[in-house]
Amino acid sequence: MTHRDDVSTEMMRTLDRDFRAASGLSERRFYKIFYSHIHAFPLLVLGLNPGGTTDGTDLNASSSFYEHGEHDYVDFRHHGSAYSLAGPMYDLLSATLSTTADDDLRQVPATNVIFRRSQSADHLEMKLRTAAHESAPVLCRILQAVDPRAILLLGSSALEQFSAVHCAPGSLIDHTEVPKILTPNGKSFARLLRVVQAHVTALDRTVPLVTVGHPSRYSIRSEWPSVVDAVRAEFQRLGIDPFHARRCQGVMSPAPAGTEPESPTPCLEAPTAAPDTSRRQLPTPRRRSTGAYAPGTRVDEVAPLIAVCAALGLELEDPGAPWRGYGKVVRLKNDRSIYLNPTNADVRAPAHDVATWHSAGLGTMRPDNERYLRVFLDTLA
Repeated sequence: MTHRDDVSTEMMRTLDRDFRAASGLSERRFYKIFYSHIHAFPLLVLGLNPGGTTDGTDLNASSSFYEHGEHDYVDFRHHGSAYSLAGPMYDLLSATLSTTADDDLRQVPATNVIFRRSQSADHLEMKLRTAAHESAPVLCRILQAVDPRAILLLGSSALEQFSAVHCAPGSLIDHTEVPKILTPNGKSFARLLRVVQAHVTALDRTVPLVTVGHPSRYSIRSEWPSVVDAVRAEFQRLGIDPFHARRCQGVMSPAPAGTEPESPTPCLEAPTAAPDTSRRQLPTPRRRSTGAYAPGTRVDEVAPLIAVCAALGLELEDPGAPWRGYGKVVRLKNDRSIYLNPTNADVRAPAHDVATWHSAGLGTMRPDNERYLRVFLDTLA
């Protein structure tokens, strides 16, 4: 299975070329943009900058553009100190998103505020703010492609640089009800959790920013389980539960060897996020599951695909064709196509059709291409 027909992968290739041109860096051993495939998803993970050396020996799940579903946190979680972030991040995402399925966690997009690689922030060859501005044009387009409900930031420096470069001045507001979890840090204490909201300029709306102490350093501390519990509670409050539908339909992750499988538990209604009044083109999204469909299912049995087609007056080219999974192309009649993601669908069509649908409030025109309409599944009747 590949993403060769996936518009998101082509976008990633373009972003890589653009960053090379802007930075003057011609080899990936000096920089790293992607830790995963980039696509629409309710959560985006942001670190400060990629670590490691510049001799080309650092681990990368993909040496190109993550077109085969690679994910650094999933693929390198057992590599210990050779990739000290992967294991703790895999565990954090698994616990806070309530899934142990690798295919689920591969869907979580991850990148950094700064793309230049260095062994530590102190070893970066330019000031952090300068490096953040250098990466900003590409990160803005990643933000627009993912369109997250919330951003999970790894470390206070990531929050500091992101809020300074990507958020409207004076818009950052602390969520005071979140517990203040501290851990000894030399002669003082480090704060392991901070939740704020700020107006992210690339998205033109306010976004919750959930910041944790860097997992590669603090996940072994005794206070870390409290951090995990608090992040899980915050995600639930925000309605970030992308795998709720799959759990409710009884698709269980395999139990570890030597253990008894858990009995299915009733699924409660997913928590509803606070209304987002900043999205002007479409009605306020209502939390609604998109269903769980295994690759190989006939495309005419994938309800979200059919709902989008019905809303726009489109027809499948081959109704009996097997669905290849999220982010893969589904052909439509009259040389149109659709790419289904967990929370939205991108429809490729002539620019005049896209403009008409956009004007009618049926979707939003993709910021990077006038031939794509983004339809949020929660807005479909």
